[in-house]
Amino acid sequence: LFRSLHLCPGAFSSMTSRTWKVVGGADKGGIVVRAGKALTSEQLSERLSTGALVQEIKLEGERLNFDLKTGAGPKTGWVSLKLKDKELLVAVDEAGEPLPKEDGLKKKSWDQKFLFKGCGANIRALEGGTAGASRDQLFEFLMKQHVSPELRIGFWEQIPDHLYDTAHTNEMDCITFFQTVGHLCPEPSGKKKASPGGVRQRLQTLGGLRCIVVEPDGLQTPAVVAVLAHGIEVLGDDLYGLAHRLAMDGLRIVLPEAPNASAQEREPEPKPEVVAPIDSNDDERDEWRRPLREWWSRSKTGPAVEKCLSEASNSFAQCAAEALKLSEGKEQKLVMGGFSQGAAVALAAAARKDLPQKPSALVLMSPPGALTTPVAASLVLDNAAVLVTSGSADPIAPRSGAEELHKALSAAGGKLEPLCGYDGGHEVTVKVADAVKALLSTVLRK
Repeated sequence: LFRSLHLCPGAFSSMTSRTWKVVGGADKGGIVVRAGKALTSEQLSERLSTGALVQEIKLEGERLNFDLKTGAGPKTGWVSLKLKDKELLVAVDEAGEPLPKEDGLKKKSWDQKFLFKGCGANIRALEGGTAGASRDQLFEFLMKQHVSPELRIGFWEQIPDHLYDTAHTNEMDCITFFQTVGHLCPEPSGKKKASPGGVRQRLQTLGGLRCIVVEPDGLQTPAVVAVLAHGIEVLGDDLYGLAHRLAMDGLRIVLPEAPNASAQEREPEPKPEVVAPIDSNDDERDEWRRPLREWWSRSKTGPAVEKCLSEASNSFAQCAAEALKLSEGKEQKLVMGGFSQGAAVALAAAARKDLPQKPSALVLMSPPGALTTPVAASLVLDNAAVLVTSGSADPIAPRSGAEELHKALSAAGGKLEPLCGYDGGHEVTVKVADAVKALLSTVLRK
């Protein structure tokens, strides 16, 4: 089972209750406290004083449910962590000193439940923000909220490409489209819009593959193009959260979707506590969600795998070639890589003689050693930077195979980073994401 896992949200959140200090509201006698989480809930008569310390009961998006520890104000209630761009509360340590700021992506990326919790018909549905979520994720959620079950299967084809482009359409445009079941479709304006988190995503077909292109808002010509392939039996946007985290000036990331739909069924959705009328008979409906993808089926063995790997690497190489042509006439460096089965595909593509440009770097996350080590023997890397990652308890791609691949890539002339080992299984962890970003930063600087 080659399976890419989204970064676990639990890796980013504290397991213990945090203490927060009020730093805003000094000119107004403190900050507003409400009785409930909703911004429309009752406002309490007393404000929470500046300098007060509160204990976190629950944190949902930017709304904090607290118990008062020291200072003046209500004993409990709900407050906002920020007002527009101004901080109202900061997390502090036992001495009352502010904790180092978390990367906002660490908190929000890869956590669909956080991003869309409570999403319904009103626009406040998205107040938590969609940074770190692909438009595919957003559309699947909105489909379930607003489109009748019998219409969903065919509705995917009705979504215009410009709704996938965050520079031309925002969340409100998307919500309008789904709330009206496609009857109202906002047209793209000539003026570009700000993307969630400052990271633009759009759909593009490259080398015959459906791709999500990820780049910072305003990028004209990238210095580096990174093409990253997902693993087996996952959604085509499986690496989007990682790509969003990696986004930086000068870098364009292309995420090709494997051409084959997997026979593996998606995990059933958890049953909601309250079933909306639109889904009251959802158990009787055909599967409407996007299918899982794979570069080839797990049922393939022996010579059949070699043939599938050759075909997949050809598609990947064509995708990379067309990705470089998006800014033709400008010199760009190419980075190729992927997770699990996708890592094998990228490595095989790097060995192809018809690849128009040799990669400046390879990123191989949890690669299956038995499949990739023979491929590495045919490579001439010419001092290309190489990163290999491996989990200590990976049952799919054991550490020993990654170590053998690491040696083979060094023998092929690669400039190997130390093996990025982490405590865990077959997954992309924060340590892996940071190591990949460090490698890409190095390639950009050269």
